[in-house]
Amino acid sequence: MNEGDQLRYGWIAGGKAAVPVPMLASERSDAPGGQFINMRTDGYAEFLDDTDSAECFGSAEVPYGTLSATSGQVVANAIIDVTAIFRIPSDTGTYAFTMLGDTCDVGVSTFVQGAYLSSSSNEQFIIVGGDTVNNNWVDVMINPASANRGQTNVA
Repeated sequence: MNEGDQLRYGWIAGGKAAVPVPMLASERSDAPGGQFINMRTDGYAEFLDDTDSAECFGSAEVPYGTLSATSGQVVANAIIDVTAIFRIPSDTGTYAFTMLGDTCDVGVSTFVQGAYLSSSSNEQFIIVGGDTVNNNWVDVMINPASANRGQTNVA
């Protein structure tokens, strides 16, 4: 596949096993970013932020924008399949083919989740491809080693 053949963001390949999750109130994500979430101890899902070290539970399938002001009113389909591949924008750093198999963190710029390629401390994603021409996007999988399956994040 040529790099220009696949222009959409979000889930692009692999497994798509999913579960319903109640979303935290007033969460916001903007196009074309990812919608990766972690589960809080109060049972609500929230979008990953680059200011915390939260694990990645999955990717919420919800419309872009701000969600309901009431927690639990929006129940999202969350793709939790670690074989799923997602296309997200490059947030910080420059993608190079030598990054294949490396880990990276989520980066967030103005409510747009992307791949933080400059350094990796949380290692939420495994890099499986990217745009070597314009550095617009990176293909990632959820890193099973950092997947949140036990609601360890604080509310």
